[in-house]
Amino acid sequence: MKPSVLILDYSTDKSETDYVKKYIQETPVSGVFVYHGGQIPDVNNYTHVIHTGSALSICKDAEFFPEAEVLIHRCIELGIAQMGICYGHQLLCRALCGMSAVRKCVNGPEVGWNHVGLCGSSLVIDEILDGCRIFESHFDEVTMLPEGSEIVLTNSHTEIQAFMNKRFNLFSVQFHPEFDLAAGNKLIENDRVLFEGHGIDVNKVLEGSPSLDAGRTFFGYFMRGFKRKGKQ
Repeated sequence: MKPSVLILDYSTDKSETDYVKKYIQETPVSGVFVYHGGQIPDVNNYTHVIHTGSALSICKDAEFFPEAEVLIHRCIELGIAQMGICYGHQLLCRALCGMSAVRKCVNGPEVGWNHVGLCGSSLVIDEILDGCRIFESHFDEVTMLPEGSEIVLTNSHTEIQAFMNKRFNLFSVQFHPEFDLAAGNKLIENDRVLFEGHGIDVNKVLEGSPSLDAGRTFFGYFMRGFKRKGKQ
């Protein structure tokens, strides 16, 4: 059976959809449904759920959080594979571990094309054996993981850059694999005033670049390596 994917787009302008969908459609799928507000559909119809990034802060209550929390637990009960991206990564941990699992970044915002390195033994991707340089844009971070999780990518700014949990069928990343060079730099330019107000040297950020095709690498890994449990 081909995978069917539910993308939960939490971005305030719904811009995440096209970035994520582009990479998901490179894998043969039976369908992709995008949540843009309103009632979230029955997750039992899907094999994979992706929780996107957002300009929202996980440290504040969002209107959709109670419903998203129920959905996350329901996916675990049904064995559905889930992937979190930035805000979605933080959302998974807050839903499963409580509010104490997230906080404002103690080292300040992490923005730009930054290096992350392998940690642990579960993540096997040849392209990142020596780590990779990838797009970061976050003001909040995760401090606590669901039981049985393993940190698989890290750096000196934000310890939990990515984790995996085989028991709960989770693959979650703090960075933004959906942003290529053009998309990442466009976001930086559009929010230049915001980032400069937090002491970020935007011109220096724009001199950086990714070290790999992160979208193809990480979404491909999720779709190939994580399957819905107990349903063929």
